[in-house]
Amino acid sequence: MTDAVRYDAIADFGENYDQSREKFLSAMSGKGEVHSIPHPEKGSEGQDLYLDIGVIGPEDAKGALVLIAGTHGPELYAGSGSQTAFLNSGLIDNYSDLRVVLIHAHNPFGCAWFRRTDHENIDLNRNYYDFSVPFTPHPGYDRLRPVIVPDKWDPAAVKQGMAEYQEKYGRVEMLAAMVTGQSHDPDGLFYRGNGPSWSRRVIEEWLPKLTQPQETVSVIDFHTGLGPYGEPYMVHGYKPGSKEFVDFKKAYEGEVRSTEDPDDIDEDLPASPEGPIVLAMHKIISHAQTYAVVIEYGTVPPEEVFPALMQDNWWHAHGDKSEGLSSAVKQNMRRVFYPLEDKWKDMVWKRAVWAIERSARLARGQV
Repeated sequence: MTDAVRYDAIADFGENYDQSREKFLSAMSGKGEVHSIPHPEKGSEGQDLYLDIGVIGPEDAKGALVLIAGTHGPELYAGSGSQTAFLNSGLIDNYSDLRVVLIHAHNPFGCAWFRRTDHENIDLNRNYYDFSVPFTPHPGYDRLRPVIVPDKWDPAAVKQGMAEYQEKYGRVEMLAAMVTGQSHDPDGLFYRGNGPSWSRRVIEEWLPKLTQPQETVSVIDFHTGLGPYGEPYMVHGYKPGSKEFVDFKKAYEGEVRSTEDPDDIDEDLPASPEGPIVLAMHKIISHAQTYAVVIEYGTVPPEEVFPALMQDNWWHAHGDKSEGLSSAVKQNMRRVFYPLEDKWKDMVWKRAVWAIERSARLARGQV
């Protein structure tokens, strides 16, 4: 494990979708099989897009380890770099007893366009929802909508509107109003959709059959954009006292939070989002005991992250998309979700090694 931490993973991180995919596929060569599912839309350069699934290890292993990259498009690169380094560093050899499944570009369209959402403006981490259950109304979102989904982009007006809302309702309530998810505003932010997205349908088709013989499946979903620069926190959605909650606390040595634990609710974790993929794993992989966690790497303060999302949403609705990824809007999305500094990438990799080790303990039943 020490050798893996010392491994220089910088070259394994790509700067765009095509480069990241090329690095991932190259690292997978000779190690296992890759299933490449074509996406119906094109990328920012008119290129074909794919959700790639790499599979390594014995088909009849008792446990499986699943690493997901790119649930939110511009957040692909932390997960992709970690997946590729996992393969190139030799760390994968430490897990030869497990079935390892690497989901690369969960949201291919968002990855290629540096967009949080997919081609239908669906936030995949709100889309793994039981659509037979009535949606929970979120009046806070509707109160904030004129500020965060404007017809004309005015940074000063957005800043003032958010400050006024925060002063009236509090910071935690303001963040909760945005991030919880909504179903009635398809042109807005954190839209969950009205049914399973393209990516969800692919995952629900492929992941169960790729882990069919396994008794335990442990999942890590890589994200960026919340918390201090380069510092990760791990979060799951299991209730205090449940088997999963207790096992996670042991395996992760107490360094994990729960969206179901009131003691963990603060401005970094203001609410329990409805529809994350990690909360749906017990249904997607219903034949096995599942453990699913998000690892979230900090980049810049929320005061910069949320306006970037708002401006990107506005740009796709009203802006000049002929500028492609060279636009200032897209460069800002890159900045707030994927710092290009080597220091940040090294921090991401080292904590990925730590998290993979602990999730593997869960997959092996070593708790």
